[in-house]
Amino acid sequence: MRSLTADDLGLLLSLFAVLLLAVAANFHFSRKAVRRHRKAALTFVVLTFLGELSTVIALMLTWVALWSPAAWDRIDDMLVFVPGTISIMCAVLLTIESVGSRITHILRAERDQALVDVRE
Repeated sequence: MRSLTADDLGLLLSLFAVLLLAVAANFHFSRKAVRRHRKAALTFVVLTFLGELSTVIALMLTWVALWSPAAWDRIDDMLVFVPGTISIMCAVLLTIESVGSRITHILRAERDQALVDVRE
């Protein structure tokens, strides 16, 4: 594994800051929607929490490493790589879930409109 330079750490810091904003977007679910889609809502909350936590860990370690080269010598690269990878995977899964939800919503709306048109 290659050694990370200060420029690499700065890029990682930017990446983790953007990931934290993406993962930590505050979504509110209505009680009716949670009752209907309990497993999906629970999965979404768990992925969001895991993504936020892993991003914060990677962000903090990168911040410390950027400003303290002595600390970076003691921090194993894997301590940044593993939580960073987890946060990226959570962001990808949340994006896939969001796109899937939108597609499902559009298809249901089209189906409902088709049923209304047939009845008329």
